[in-house]
Amino acid sequence: MKPDEWKDRLRELVQKAGIFKIILVILSGILLIFLSWGGISEKEAPREEKETAAGAETEQGNDLLGYQARMEEQVEDILGQAEGIDDVDVMITLRASREKVTLKDNKRDADKSEEESVLTEDENKKTSPYVIQEVEPEIEGILVVCAGGDNPSIQREIIAGISALFPIESHKIKVMKSKEK
Repeated sequence: MKPDEWKDRLRELVQKAGIFKIILVILSGILLIFLSWGGISEKEAPREEKETAAGAETEQGNDLLGYQARMEEQVEDILGQAEGIDDVDVMITLRASREKVTLKDNKRDADKSEEESVLTEDENKKTSPYVIQEVEPEIEGILVVCAGGDNPSIQREIIAGISALFPIESHKIKVMKSKEK
């Protein structure tokens, strides 16, 4: 093929799919590459005895992105099965990161009370707090872009469905109509 033919075919592709969807696919691909790259390096590389604070923050950030991507995908899948809703894209924003709740030991004397974290020790004599629960990040808002998103009855159904799935106020859920192809 000649270079001019490639340019024409590329223009047609962009016009058919829409620039938003192409950018979304590219960003999703980059995100998947980074997520898979992080997973492989954790399996192959030996664990260091001491983690740096920066390394722990990066790992927590990857977990947060993974959680967010999984939630978005699940909402897209379930909304895509509903009648009148096609070509669904979902964006979820999170308020905070995952929280670990540790076990506390309360010591009370006659005059004062103290609270200390209960620690566990592994075979390498390394101590860490005893985690009793991990709380998932709180969802701040949800944006749904779909074909049929301009229909008020579909908007109500989407908002009701998302409200049933997540503890989020309805004013933090926005439904919009996607561009026509």
